[in-house]
Amino acid sequence: MGLLPGVHRFVFEQGQIQLTLCIGDTPQIAKEIDIASHSICVDHIDTWGVKTLARLCKPGTHLQWHNASSDCMAELQSAGFQIDSSKQNACYQPPWQVKSAMRQPPELFKNAIVVGAGLAGSAVAHSLATRGWKVQVLDQGETLGAGASGLPAGILATHVSPDNNVLSRITRDGVRATIQRAQALLDHGLDWSLSSLLEHRYAGKRELPKGHRWPEAGHEWSTQATTPQKLAAGLTEQTAALWHNLAGWLQPQSLVKAQLKHHNIELLTEQKVAQLHAHNQQWQCSDAQGKLIAQAPLLVLANAYDAQALIDSIKPSTQVAPLPHLPATALRGQVSIGPMRLLPPNMQQSLPHFPVNGHGSLICHQQCQEPYWVVGSSFQRNDFDLQTRHEDQVSNMQQWAELMPAWKDEILNQIDLEQTTAWAAIRMALPDRLPAVGAFSHPELKGLTVCTGLGARGISWSVLCGELLAAQVNHEPLPMAASLAKLMAANRFG
Repeated sequence: MGLLPGVHRFVFEQGQIQLTLCIGDTPQIAKEIDIASHSICVDHIDTWGVKTLARLCKPGTHLQWHNASSDCMAELQSAGFQIDSSKQNACYQPPWQVKSAMRQPPELFKNAIVVGAGLAGSAVAHSLATRGWKVQVLDQGETLGAGASGLPAGILATHVSPDNNVLSRITRDGVRATIQRAQALLDHGLDWSLSSLLEHRYAGKRELPKGHRWPEAGHEWSTQATTPQKLAAGLTEQTAALWHNLAGWLQPQSLVKAQLKHHNIELLTEQKVAQLHAHNQQWQCSDAQGKLIAQAPLLVLANAYDAQALIDSIKPSTQVAPLPHLPATALRGQVSIGPMRLLPPNMQQSLPHFPVNGHGSLICHQQCQEPYWVVGSSFQRNDFDLQTRHEDQVSNMQQWAELMPAWKDEILNQIDLEQTTAWAAIRMALPDRLPAVGAFSHPELKGLTVCTGLGARGISWSVLCGELLAAQVNHEPLPMAASLAKLMAANRFG
């Protein structure tokens, strides 16, 4: 389960039941909750503190407890709780007007447009659709997976750091969300696999946290690789490596298609949105000639690098504030793909069925018309050329040889690159390496939200981002710690 301190979301019954576990010391963990509750049940009020409990309430919230000191009882009354005769129940009904920083219920319009049908867009659409929203998904491609989500197969992996930093914590939340979505929608072993993963730690990078920062629950996520695991991945016994239990591989197109199959989703392909206009509390999407494509009260831009052009197309009625600016960096990546039969016989028999990553990655024994492998990817900033390149094929082979040195000679000298194929796409990242999710603070952009900036972590982050956005617009508990969600908020850009 890997239940480290923090906020964890578990989904049951096709998303109709959600369980949020907050693990940590009270009242500190309560700070990671940013929504008022209908009812609260605690053991000891003194442990939580009356101010903490009042913060989690709204008028009418029912509070129940087992133990409370006489001082707490008096403090409850002062804080606005009306205590009943049992002295173990109360209702929050303060005589003053409640001012709260908690999220408030939204307007229940339940119609949305999502621009972009890749991993991000399909995840958002599915998360909204399971909550009863009618969603139109607009994509400029003729078929699904025309962008970065068309990757043949990619790794589903967490991130480790000595200080268990923000990136590590968010990625664990994302991997858990993706695993649950894949278990619900995909065929294990065909579309994805929770196969575990070995990470080659180049020059000692990606060290595990030590001591109390990495308790036993942490080792359920990531731990030191054993000698047999290293040898199976083409490393030596002395090579530094990690073993990630809750990891594996996934075919993005399979997840995209499965998420968009929901009966509340309508997919419209070959729809190039060029202009956005707000009219009568509706967001209108038009093409370059001004023809209306779709309109709805909620609009989600999940079209990666192209989102900024649509934001810039908006013409506010006043110049009260500049339009938001997403300082995006385009990341070109090319992977190399080949049939297993292309490899020397000893490699075909010995390559592991779990992915290996580090500087680049390998996924092999994939099934399509015949078993194949995927290696990569290259990494070029602000390069928009989608033509595949021979030099990147060569570079990918060199990365593979460094990643799994036991097969260095076979990789560099016995694989015919003329029999391999390549695939390239553009990913979009933001300066702080975190995605942008949710609404902007601009006063004239009410109802406009984004889900973008996933960079090279679309497989690991997209489902989490979709759930986060859906939770925000539905006034639900967040699927992650509020402090982490705040770091991902789109309003940090305007």
